[in-house]
Amino acid sequence: MKIKKIYIFLFIYFVLFLIPLKDLPVFETTDARYAEISREMVENKNYIEPVFNGIKHFHKPPFTYWINAIGIKLFGVNDFSVRFFGMLSAIIILFVTLKLSEILLIDEEKSINSVYILSSSILFIGVSKVVSTDIYLTLFTICSQYFLFRQIYQKKSTINSIMYGIFLGLGFLTKGPIIFLFTILPFLISKIFLKSNRKVFSIKEIILATIFFSLISLPWYITIIIKNPKLLDYFIKVQTIERIATNKFHREKPFYYFILIFILTFFPFVIVFIKDLYEKIKRKEELSLYLYIIIPFIVFSFSKSKLPTYILPFYPLASILVAQKLDKDTLKLEYFKIPSLVFAILLPFALAFSPFIFNELKAQIKIILIFFIISTITFINLYKNFSLRNLSIHIILSSFLAYLIIPIIASDIKGFKKMAETINLIDPEKKYEVLTYKSFIPSISFYRQKITVSAFGRERETYFENDNNYKKYYIETKEEIIDFFKKNDKFFVITKDNYINEITEYGFSCTKKFTQKYF
Repeated sequence: MKIKKIYIFLFIYFVLFLIPLKDLPVFETTDARYAEISREMVENKNYIEPVFNGIKHFHKPPFTYWINAIGIKLFGVNDFSVRFFGMLSAIIILFVTLKLSEILLIDEEKSINSVYILSSSILFIGVSKVVSTDIYLTLFTICSQYFLFRQIYQKKSTINSIMYGIFLGLGFLTKGPIIFLFTILPFLISKIFLKSNRKVFSIKEIILATIFFSLISLPWYITIIIKNPKLLDYFIKVQTIERIATNKFHREKPFYYFILIFILTFFPFVIVFIKDLYEKIKRKEELSLYLYIIIPFIVFSFSKSKLPTYILPFYPLASILVAQKLDKDTLKLEYFKIPSLVFAILLPFALAFSPFIFNELKAQIKIILIFFIISTITFINLYKNFSLRNLSIHIILSSFLAYLIIPIIASDIKGFKKMAETINLIDPEKKYEVLTYKSFIPSISFYRQKITVSAFGRERETYFENDNNYKKYYIETKEEIIDFFKKNDKFFVITKDNYINEITEYGFSCTKKFTQKYF
């Protein structure tokens, strides 16, 4: 009966978070980049070579673009289409987490608790709405781990090895070799400490896993490297070594960065996680499952390139480990209950008032009021009947209400949807060019369904381009912009106020049609 209830919970969770997706705009720069690449993929009918604003873009393998392209084919070019499969992946992740916990915990209630924990983790809730690779990498990580641990702790089967290879291949096709950091590397290290992990797969099963991994992941890499011979060096040197060892991508953060991210986005469950890990180390207990979290954590901490989303793939297993420890008695202990209640009462305030740091939201006071009424009701219920389920429901509902507010303040947080809609309303037939002057805003291309021209904007990598076709979208010299002005007697220009004079110096007069609050 409890298992049936968790399936109902998953369905409600899915439907609940589908609601805001249709109005949640693609934000600069991550959402916009993946959305626009996927749109151009569909438009060009070229599903092999990703193109971003007219230039080949090989920063990531193509799976995320492909799944977004399917969304666009099904639902059109809009916010919902590029976010739908991310949300669907989140539900599958929760389901597989439940199934994996049934193997590792052999306790129905604790297995259900692992779903409550993961579904209400702030990072998980957030990343499932982001248009990027991380939710799909997390999906393929937990699926790989499921078949690996099924092989270790349950019944050995050739099917396990085949499926392990398939999901590793899909992960490799999503974000490259990083999938091994959450799967193969911890498994190999665990062999040093545990004899039970030394003969998990037979030679035949290893060969089968390798074959299926290769069939899934390598055809695209081989095809794309043949067409672009410099790509292999680019993948190894730029996208792997330099990303880890240098600050080439301007994402350098302090060593302790992921410690803070883990604490903030896995709170309050991180309290139990840290306490249990400390006690196990102190008692010198076996830590093989923790290796799947500790090893990627250490590697990412030493890496120069850091983003909060990098560590999401180990959150499902972290949720299972917390569920293992978080029984009814632990829930009653003050070291967990009091911080949880404090977090629960502060969360709605943090979510509701964060928009005020950008601009006012006074006009939406009714929405804020409804937000607090619902959050207050769920908090009172939590306070009277403190349980993991009620804590999760409170966090989930507070987050859902926050996502209803975000579209209202999108212009304050790098959302250019309203600007694009204004342009499309004035020029529905797309007769006129859009020029982004000393800026780069790919979300305009996405909503416009037409690549915008960028003048003196962000420098792009062009060494995979074999011709100069892309140059029509990029202006880098005074002569080129003068030529653009000669060819276009009317056009839209998107720029900051302090650059308007530079445009008028070329003999053009500008009429302001839209003011972006954040730019």
